[in-house]
Amino acid sequence: MSTTRARKPTVRASASLLAGQPRRVSGHVEVENAGRDDVLLRTVEVSGAALGPDAAGGAGTVPVMSRLPAGRSARVPVRLRLDPCTPPGRHEVEVVVGGARTTAVVEVAAHPRARISPAELAVRGAPGTTVTARVVVANLGNVPVPLDRLGAVTVEERGGVCRSLEGALRAEGEHGHRAVLDEAVRRIARTRVDRMRVRAAEPAAIEPGATRAVDLELHLPPDMAAGRTYSGLLRLVGAALLVEVTAEGVAADEAPEPVAPAPSRPRTRRAAPRPRP
Repeated sequence: MSTTRARKPTVRASASLLAGQPRRVSGHVEVENAGRDDVLLRTVEVSGAALGPDAAGGAGTVPVMSRLPAGRSARVPVRLRLDPCTPPGRHEVEVVVGGARTTAVVEVAAHPRARISPAELAVRGAPGTTVTARVVVANLGNVPVPLDRLGAVTVEERGGVCRSLEGALRAEGEHGHRAVLDEAVRRIARTRVDRMRVRAAEPAAIEPGATRAVDLELHLPPDMAAGRTYSGLLRLVGAALLVEVTAEGVAADEAPEPVAPAPSRPRTRRAAPRPRP
């Protein structure tokens, strides 16, 4: 009595280039079935230091569930989610598919990303002065977040456009729309102020995965109108901080008008008495 031994399928896998940002790495692996039987490909296992601690939770396991006929080859798509702090550059990983092992190269792109807390900031100060406010910056990307060039913020007066249009209608409404628009543009232009300069008291960069409290120095525009409120957006590698500044003092159109002194009456000189005859 003869016994026929089943042939073990022979699967070969070739290295492939996987590329993308840490959370969106994609590519494919070439798989060849050199045996005589069909092979059921269930998963593609990827392992390596580039996967980071998330690999323990199955981040390197890609479900496939496809049948590869004997003597055929196929491209198996692979999509990975790496550790978000994986530094940019080339990383080598091991790929296991259908029992075959090979190596692949993961090309990780730079992914700058930050989060600022709180998302809104309200400060008060006199025009031309410097005020300090503290925020918390978290580096959620894979490259350092620079703090040495925060730059300047364009600020706009809150309600300035509406107030300018209303004033133009009151002043020029009876003279037609062109006169109203010209007056509105003149009034809106008067609400414009210089940009607010912003710098970090400690400008050292924040490394990937780190969180730090940052003191911001806000140099308020000197031409702000006292009593008015201005707002603008400070942007930092994908994050935005809404800054609202109230200029301390009394607005020019709300200040009491100076009372003009009463005009003095001219002094009349008395006529000298006439001598009696």
